[in-house]
Amino acid sequence: MSFFSAFQHRARDEELMDRPDCDPGQLFRTLDQFHGVNRCFSRARGLLRRTVLADMQPGQPRHLVDLGAGACDLPVWLLAAARKRNLDLRITAVDADPRIIDYARKRYGHIRGLHIREGDALALEAHAPFDYLFANHFLHHLPDEAIPALLAEAHRLCRRGFVISDLRRSPWSYLGFSLFARVYRDSFTRADGLTSIRKGFQPRDFQDLPLTLRTQLPGRIQILGGCFQ
Repeated sequence: MSFFSAFQHRARDEELMDRPDCDPGQLFRTLDQFHGVNRCFSRARGLLRRTVLADMQPGQPRHLVDLGAGACDLPVWLLAAARKRNLDLRITAVDADPRIIDYARKRYGHIRGLHIREGDALALEAHAPFDYLFANHFLHHLPDEAIPALLAEAHRLCRRGFVISDLRRSPWSYLGFSLFARVYRDSFTRADGLTSIRKGFQPRDFQDLPLTLRTQLPGRIQILGGCFQ
């Protein structure tokens, strides 16, 4: 198999930080570095401005669930952005890894409106009711067969809409990140980032689902449902 043909289908490799016996120091350094990775690559802030923040009105309380919230840098930013606009937003940040939950609570547990919760991100009913669902770099962790059910539940339970941002699978994203991520030392950021790109998506992976899909540089795929379609 050639390098380029390897991106025709999603990889199934396990990411190093997902292993229960991974080095804690490297894990926490990876979480520290996520803030910079998200700022440089995820384009999530602009996406949330155009969707969630644009949909909200002052005096109208809203609840957002963030699946696979990880280090919680994005929900912390979103709460601050909502407060600047006089918007009433609370966020439930969900992650299944107790090590990551402990990290996030120590760093951001004091943030007003943020509830950091350990739990199964696929059990959306446990987090209802909610108006919005958001996930960044979460969907690629799931096997193909789990994704349609999750999206169907999001359609059913979101009172407004959902926004999912993930990686577009391509050799160009892989090569670009491979060069850039050399700056991240003594962590899993580079190795897991490259694995994540190979586990990412192309628009054709969602062609049979009733969703709005957008692609954006660098190497992003965005899935919108509900009122955001």
